[in-house]
Order: sequence, then C-alpha cells, then structure tokens
Amino acid sequence: MILGIDIGGTTIKFGIVNNKGEILETERHDTLLYSKTPKDFIGLLIKVAKKYATKYSDIIGIGIGIPGQLSLDRNILIQANNLGTLNGTDVVPQLKAAFPKWVIRMENDANCTALGELYFGGHNANDFVMIALGTGVGGGVIANRKLFLGSKGNAGEVGFLVVGPERRVLENYIGQRRLVAYVLEELNKPQNSTSSLQKQDDITVEKVYNAAKAGDKFAIEIFEFVGELIGETMVGLMHAFDITTIIIGGGVGKAFELFAPNAIKTAKKYLSPYYANDLQLLPAGCKADTGLVGAASLVLNDIEK
Repeated sequence: MILGIDIGGTTIKFGIVNNKGEILETERHDTLLYSKTPKDFIGLLIKVAKKYATKYSDIIGIGIGIPGQLSLDRNILIQANNLGTLNGTDVVPQLKAAFPKWVIRMENDANCTALGELYFGGHNANDFVMIALGTGVGGGVIANRKLFLGSKGNAGEVGFLVVGPERRVLENYIGQRRLVAYVLEELNKPQNSTSSLQKQDDITVEKVYNAAKAGDKFAIEIFEFVGELIGETMVGLMHAFDITTIIIGGGVGKAFELFAPNAIKTAKKYLSPYYANDLQLLPAGCKADTGLVGAASLVLNDIEK
C-alpha cells in the first residue's frame, strides 16, 4: 500500500493506493487552512499518515504531488505561486524523520501525472511526453521509465513553449481560462453569430466541447485550432527529447478526438519521416483521481530503481 498525497491550491487530498492503482480510501482537507505556516502543513501530513499507518500495516511509502518548482534533490518546495507560505519548506526530510522506514518522495504534480500514465495508463510506453491540459498546461517527460528532470530539476514545463500565430506560450492559448476567453472574443465576430454558443450565458470548455460534438461549426474550429497549437508543440518536444509518443490528459484533454486529427496533421507538416513514421498521439489512460494515483506512482518508481 502507498499513501498518495495530492496538494492543490484549494484541497489537499490523501488516498491509500494499491499496486494496481486502485484507491481504497480517501479524505480531503482545506489547503488554505493548513498552509498558513509550514508547521501547520507538515503537521497535517504527519497526522494523517500516522492515522493510516495504524490501519494499513503494509504501507511502504508516501508519494506527494505538489504544484510548483522543487529542489533538484526533490526534498524542498522552492516556489509555488498558490502556496507561497510554504516556499522553502523541507517537506521530504521532515516526513522521513517521522517515518524512517518508508519511501518518501515528492514531485511536481504534472510529473506525477506522467508517472501515473507510466504505471497505470495502459499504453505500455516506456518513453513519452505527457501534456496535461487543465487550468494551466503542465507536462512531464518519461525517458527509459524515469522522469527527465533537467539540470536544475524542473524540465518538462510544456506549457511555456512558444507557439501559435501570436507567439504566446502554450498555456496562454489553451489553459482553460484562456481558452474560454478566446472563445468569447471569437464569438463577438460577425462570422460566428450563428453559433449555438451564442445562446449560452456561461461559456465553459465543456459547453464548447458539447457544441462541437453536436456539429457546431465554430466550436469544431476552436478545437481544430487547439489541435494546431498542440501539433506545433509536439514538433518541438519530439526533436528536443527524441521521443515519438505524446500522451494528452487533463480537462481540455477530454476533447481528444476533436483536436487530435489536426494535431497530427500539423505536426507531420514539419516532421521528417524519422519522427513522423513513429508518431503516436494518445489520450491519457488514467481518468479519475489522477493526482493521487500519480503521487503513489512516485513510490513505485523509486522501488523500480
């Protein structure tokens, strides 16, 4: 058994995960309440872990997924925009002192998602780049079944690659908030006046997805544009890492079938046969509680070393 901890800006989720990726038990706590000071934060982690240790005697470790940049040794949270009070906290050493016999690992949340795909995504891929399309755009690089971290420990920030007609970073095009803003801007143009989305009061990515599935031309074009941006991103990633498998997850990733064809078409415009012939663009296999499963995968990856 593994205790997975998924730390978000709103909620800290705990879950007991077995080696099949099944979540046996979960609980949630308010992030703001327990992140006022490092002492409050570490105290909660230790308290919950001790509770589960008395219930599950076969726990072998704790995996922690957290948004932000970490030290190269993955012991310290260096900087997290939404958890500024915890910046500089030596999370792993404090937990290791409390649970010396357990494997304790901490990783950027997008990297955790990539590891979750490695162990439980079902694609049998040992080398791939994960792109997580959520509120922002995250990513992780898996090479020979290991996370590629880079010289300072924070490689794989896919969302900050520059693409598109206005040369923005990818996240500023298709992170959920920015994508919705783009849809609203485009709906104001006369050529899109007949879109069914004109009747919607509160536009969301899900509503755009549903409109596209129903045949709305404008909504379909939105996801074709998303595909074009992803295709451009893929070209850079494939050449930079010499990896030909790209896996897409996250909330926007649920529209995979709408943007994937144009992503592949766009990428192949720029790729040589060396890459194009082996290109695989795949939807994420992990669907629910990917944060907890990914965090637990950190421990499995440590054991596999």
